[in-house]
Amino acid sequence: MMNYKVVAKKNPMTKEVKYYAQLAPVTPVRLEALADAISRQCTITIHDVKAVLSAMQEHILRTIIDGKSVRLGDLGSFHPTICSEGADQPDNVTAAKIRRVRVRFRSSVGMKSGLSLTNPSIRFSRIK
Repeated sequence: MMNYKVVAKKNPMTKEVKYYAQLAPVTPVRLEALADAISRQCTITIHDVKAVLSAMQEHILRTIIDGKSVRLGDLGSFHPTICSEGADQPDNVTAAKIRRVRVRFRSSVGMKSGLSLTNPSIRFSRIK
C-alpha cells in the first residue's frame, strides 16, 4: 500500500494554487532487513546475504567512479551524471567547471510495467 498526502503547490507565474497527491514519507528498508527477508526466502544465511549486498554496493560505487553504468537485470541500471558550470567557449570547459557527480537510477521495462497503475497489486491510501 502506498500512502499519499495532499499538498498545495503554487504556480510561480500565475500564483494559482493547485492540490496534488504526493507520496507520504516512509521509513526506508535497511540493508539488514532486506538481507533478513531474502535469507528467509531461500537457504542462504543472513550473513552471506549481507556480505553479497555489501560487496555489491562497493562494486557499484567503484564502477560508477570509473564512469560506467551498472545494469542489474530486471531491476534497472545506475549511471553517473555530472553537473558543471557553463562557459562561453568550448575550450574553457575544464574539469574545474564540474560542480558535482550524481548517480541516477533508470528502472527496467519490467520494473516499469510492474509499477503500472494497471497492476492490481498497487493500491493507494490517503493519509491526513
